[in-house]
Amino acid sequence: MSEADSVPSEKSSYRDYRGENADNNKHLVESQTKGLFRESDAGDGTIREDHILTGSKFYFCVIALILCLFLVALDQMITTAVLTNISDHFHEFNKMTWITAAFLMPMGCFAQVWGRLSINFGRKWIMVIGLILFEIGSLISGIATSMNMFIGGRILQGIGGSCIQSLAMIIATEITTINRKPILFGTLSLTFVVASVLGPIIGGIFGTYITWRWCFYINLCCAVIIFPLFIFSYKTKPPKGSFRDHFKTIDFMDNFLMVASFVLILIAISFGQTNSWRATSTICCFTIGGILLIGFIIFNFKFSKYPVIPGDIISKPGVIVSFIGFTMSYSCLMVIMQFLSIYFENVSGHNPLHTGLSLIPSAVSTSGAALFSGIVIQKSRHIKEICVISAILQPVAVGLMQLFKVHEVMGYSIGFQIIIGIGTGLNFQGPMLSALINAPKTPGSSILTTALFNFGRSTGAAFFSEIAGAIYTETLKSHIEEVAPLINEKKYALSSIISNTNILNKLGSHDKEIIRDQILKSIKSVFWLSFAISTISLIATIFMSNKKVPEKKDVEA
Repeated sequence: MSEADSVPSEKSSYRDYRGENADNNKHLVESQTKGLFRESDAGDGTIREDHILTGSKFYFCVIALILCLFLVALDQMITTAVLTNISDHFHEFNKMTWITAAFLMPMGCFAQVWGRLSINFGRKWIMVIGLILFEIGSLISGIATSMNMFIGGRILQGIGGSCIQSLAMIIATEITTINRKPILFGTLSLTFVVASVLGPIIGGIFGTYITWRWCFYINLCCAVIIFPLFIFSYKTKPPKGSFRDHFKTIDFMDNFLMVASFVLILIAISFGQTNSWRATSTICCFTIGGILLIGFIIFNFKFSKYPVIPGDIISKPGVIVSFIGFTMSYSCLMVIMQFLSIYFENVSGHNPLHTGLSLIPSAVSTSGAALFSGIVIQKSRHIKEICVISAILQPVAVGLMQLFKVHEVMGYSIGFQIIIGIGTGLNFQGPMLSALINAPKTPGSSILTTALFNFGRSTGAAFFSEIAGAIYTETLKSHIEEVAPLINEKKYALSSIISNTNILNKLGSHDKEIIRDQILKSIKSVFWLSFAISTISLIATIFMSNKKVPEKKDVEA
């Protein structure tokens, strides 16, 4: 490790308030002198050892984190099976894409902000704030009397969910040493994937047999268990210093520029789908969002004393290539899962429950691969080799999905899901572990590196989901216009048939076959986007660091 990594530079002083981290740097120098691996301290006046849990405290805390992550992951996908039900209830099909977008946008845009706030005010109480916001949003969505009220609730859910997801991974990073992280990360990844695929199944049950509102009421029921379990199981040393001292370390301008720029760009893409790419609202959002993004980059890296994304983290090649590979791999999975749901429901003709059940192969394979990779990495200490195998399998699986047909071939739908599940699952924790090993050792770096990966995962999923939706919408419009003269049914507008599967199922076999064929062509166009994303992930993974997980005897904290 270079001297620059061992001794904090002047630029790292933005994490040192009131000189409290001077003692922390002493621990870092001592560990380097002994030749031991040590992750960075929190940057809040505490040291690594203050946050490491052992015995029953560790296991209860892990259970609490699993439940917190399960709550958010479940909600992220539970609405995919009831999109039509919700739109039909409020009679606003033109806003159907906002059901998902309103949740995913803040999920990504606020992730890094919560990471910074957790350093200022402590992980425990920031997580509690996130849980409260998420539950209030769930309540608003569940009792909504209009689509706008519903979307407002989803936005609040996304803000809270962003906090929960980021803090769960940050706390997991802190409560144990680097040599024990592979299996822990694998377990959390398994939880996330299982919940993501159970979501459509549970949503399908509620939408088909009860009411879509229970997709949100269920969060309130889960909170009764999760709140007390987390509060009483996670007990570590709180940050040093007064509230006023911590408040001064928040750069409001930096946070505003980051959130506003990404939100406006995502809204612009969404407006392009629902309105027009040439509409004034779309152009304005793109323009203002782009200007704010440039402003954020300049301000964050040049002028901010307490940057949301520290320059010393981004400047590390071992961190940035792992970040790109991780973000692209996860974004590919989310796009594929979203449009596999559309394929099973709109092309194969499955009901919401059957659609959820059809996604089980990807859930099982991804979960198994994630846990398997955690065990292998912990035993062998090799990271890059596992990630490269994963990155090769993912584009292969996406390419094979071009073989899908209007009439479902069971072998294709199950087999290709298994391949992409293995390809994605093997890559769930490797890149983050590699980044933490290569991250700067200045106070706060481990927390902000973990937050950066959550930011990339959520923002990437939101961004590419919007891009995929735009490709699907535009290509489907074009395909439908080409075959419009061949369609016999004139009672329904073609736009209504496309957006409402109930109408599609009422059409004659001739018309149904034509429209489903066009839907499949548009889905395959989205699969090409996923292929490009997975290829970028492969290229980034090849350039990952070759460093291994340190052995137990070489780890200090």
